[in-house]
Amino acid sequence: MDMELTRPVKPTACLLEAFRFVIHHRWPCLVRAVPVVMMTGLVSWLETNILASADYFRLVINELLYAIFAVYWSRYTLLGFERENAGFGLHFGLREIKYAGALIGYVVITYILARIYVAGGGDGSGASLVLFVALLLLCFMPLMFVFPAIALDQPLAITDFAKSVLEMFFSLVGTFLLSIVAVVGLYVLIYMPMLLLVLLNKPDLAGMLFFLLSSFLIMPFVLAVFISFVSILYRETIGLQPVRQDY
Repeated sequence: MDMELTRPVKPTACLLEAFRFVIHHRWPCLVRAVPVVMMTGLVSWLETNILASADYFRLVINELLYAIFAVYWSRYTLLGFERENAGFGLHFGLREIKYAGALIGYVVITYILARIYVAGGGDGSGASLVLFVALLLLCFMPLMFVFPAIALDQPLAITDFAKSVLEMFFSLVGTFLLSIVAVVGLYVLIYMPMLLLVLLNKPDLAGMLFFLLSSFLIMPFVLAVFISFVSILYRETIGLQPVRQDY
């Protein structure tokens, strides 16, 4: 049934809950996320070396791959019956197609806004870029609940989504800034040991280790935390209607 909210939702608390959840369920996350990361790398290689003339091939395939993992992890985060289901895993169906379609829609809107920004005389200065990023946030953040709604078979109440997000807009911006600082900190942590390898005159080994750790550990972790965060924020802000178990 729908949740009845009695207290203000704190995005930072939702982010911390998402962080703890991913840490606690790190193995299911890595087992499902790492193959998706590897597939996106393969798609990039195919487009560069074999399918160079296939415009937008990587965009479409990568969004589909991301959608497959995102739907899985959103449901894994919020639905206990899915976590208890030994057969629950990555899946490709209508949910994933709709999720990928929404992602591609976001990309198209970003492209259009960027063209308008350039046509309007955007000069690349700091103030101009900040204004452009603020415009993107105002366009996208009110609609971010579309994604957990699709993953969890919830109604697409766009007006309610936008109203809820705008009510906590500045808290959300602060939470996103905090998350950026945390991600930078993670990369610094894995970069410091690499410096030691460079000082030991082993730069190739340092580069390989940095690539492996960032691609197959940090990236899946950050991706899973973000998906869990948006899903938990959706649950706490909008509430969940009953969700069926169908695979």
